[in-house]
Amino acid sequence: MILQNRFAGKVCIVTGAESGIGNATATRFAEEGAIVFGLGLDQTQGLSWQEDQQEKKRKVTFLKVDVSNQSEVKEAIEQIVKGQNRIDVLVNNAGVFDYHKIEDLTEDTWDRVMAVNVKSMYLTSKYCIPAMRPNGGAIINIASVHAFATMDSVPVYAASKGAVVALSRQMAIDYIQDGIRVNSVVVGGVNTAMSHKHASSLGKTLDELGFVQDPRVLGRTADPAEIAAGITYLASDDASFVVGSAFLIDGGLTANL
Repeated sequence: MILQNRFAGKVCIVTGAESGIGNATATRFAEEGAIVFGLGLDQTQGLSWQEDQQEKKRKVTFLKVDVSNQSEVKEAIEQIVKGQNRIDVLVNNAGVFDYHKIEDLTEDTWDRVMAVNVKSMYLTSKYCIPAMRPNGGAIINIASVHAFATMDSVPVYAASKGAVVALSRQMAIDYIQDGIRVNSVVVGGVNTAMSHKHASSLGKTLDELGFVQDPRVLGRTADPAEIAAGITYLASDDASFVVGSAFLIDGGLTANL
């Protein structure tokens, strides 16, 4: 349920905002009154989203940024702070997937996945936190069930998402006294382009993956909007006592042996 003006006047940054979870989250914030900055690499998709949202009189801006690049992140955050004089919410959603066993995994691929999935969270947080400190805020880092229970041939992805959970808990300790709440969201299967690409690499459709067909879970993947609902909850005052959590939104996937 959309809550009108829940984030009125709040400045929210969402990485990976062009598609999937990031797009659904950035849109949800905008629907609820926030001033939203979406960061990402796909300028065509990003500007199309910006145009669509602005036609609906929502306050959104897309910035083409490689979130694993320090100078680009620094410049983008400084630009936002200069214009808004505050940052209230940061959602670190940008991520990439890889399907190789360790012996087949190149160093370049390892570095790329870690840079996008983990280093980017360090960079955006580093430059956003000073602008959050005067008013407090919320940082939500998107992790995965692979942090806790994983599958074959995803070593770097699993390692990166485990790092996200650990990093989020540690940051929560460092910044709780500044009124900045840090949490991670642990997602299961989600109906996104990245998930479809993964299924295709296995010669299957998304609905044919084993966890989707398991009768002990919901039997489907999540819609990105369902994940966005959890993210916006964690960013809101309703979650004022939620700090350092690994917030599961996985359709029951990790509840099973």
